[in-house]
Amino acid sequence: MRNCWMLACTLAFAGCTTMSAQQCSRADWNLLGYRDGYSSASPDPASKSMLATYTAECAPHGVKPDAVAYAKGLETGSQNRLYWWGPSTWP
Repeated sequence: MRNCWMLACTLAFAGCTTMSAQQCSRADWNLLGYRDGYSSASPDPASKSMLATYTAECAPHGVKPDAVAYAKGLETGSQNRLYWWGPSTWP
């Protein structure tokens, strides 16, 4: 039982990791924006909270995300998500 609990905690916190220096410096900001826009629960691409998270995670490594590329990817990903799911499935 203890091993199951430890596994559950490990999996729960696996998504809470920060970006490494290598990840920040090699990131495809357009692709990250696309992924965030496509997987977002909100149809509004103006919500850029993940960009703020990336900015905070990469600041200690001296890397600033490309906000323009991220915004373009976010918009495209959001549009593609809406194309596939349509307005009738919005939360």
